[in-house]
Formats: sequence, C-alpha cells, structure tokens
Amino acid sequence: MALQATATAANAQSSGISREYPIKAAFLYNFASYIQWPAEAFTGKEEPFAIGVLGYDPFGSILDEIAARKKVGGRRIVIRRFSSMQEYTPCHLLFIPGTLTPQEQAAAIQQTRETPVLLVGETAAFAERGGGIGFFVEQNRLRFAISTDAADQQQLKISSKLLSLAKLVDQ
Repeated sequence: MALQATATAANAQSSGISREYPIKAAFLYNFASYIQWPAEAFTGKEEPFAIGVLGYDPFGSILDEIAARKKVGGRRIVIRRFSSMQEYTPCHLLFIPGTLTPQEQAAAIQQTRETPVLLVGETAAFAERGGGIGFFVEQNRLRFAISTDAADQQQLKISSKLLSLAKLVDQ
C-alpha cells in the first residue's frame, strides 16, 4: 500500500493537491482489492467496478488516474461523482468526505443500508455510526476503522489481512 501511495503522492504534489488525498485514494483502491462483493453486486462479467464520491471531490484527478491504470478483481474501474444522495446511482465503493454534515452522512448510510456498497468516510466515528470504513489519524499516521457489522449487512467479505490492519468497531 505504501509504495503506491508514495508514487501517487509525488504526482499530486506537483499539481498542488495535499498528500492526504493521494494516500487516501491508494487506500480506497487497496480496500477494494481486499474485499469480496457478492455476485449479485454485478450484472455481468463485463460490468466495471464503480467508485463513487459524494459531495465535494477532494481527490481532483487522482481517482481517475488510478482508474485508468488499475483493475479490481479483473474489472476496469469507473469513477462516479454525485453532488447529493438524490443523484446517487449504485456503485461498489462510495467515499463520504468529511465536508458533508453528520445528517448527510447518516442519510448516505441509511440509503445504502443492506446493499452491497462499501461506504468509506473520513470522520473519526464514521464506522461506529454504521459506515463500513472510517479514516482517522493516530500518532500522525492515517489509520482506518472497520465496522464488521456494516460489512455483514452489506454482504461484503473483508479479508483477514485487511481486518488485521484495522481498528475493529461495532455499531
């Protein structure tokens, strides 16, 4: 994970984007690589893996660059951006930025409950409030918490390797 994040971070530095989001983008890609979605999450073998961003997109072109050169489970990646949950169409991973209000975050969690979508938020208690994964900073390092309850509700199977790196929380 660190090597990918470093290369992407160097590219982003030159375009004026904070190092935080290239690292988070690399994490999103790696989360997708270590989680198994149920077969019904895809309409066919050719369906791409969809990563969505709700509200303000802090990544700039970083996610698009990853999508252009990487695959998840042999599937090409597409990036979808939604200004609100009213515009939301199903995707496999949905990033919920910290710029959304707690009410908007709760609405996203509620609207996607029991559907096979991994929600990743960047507020400290996101996973504890029912989101799948929440980023937090501990000792100046970016870490993440996983709600195994949320993953179970959304029929996602998280690898033991990813779970071993996370702080595990229950709702």
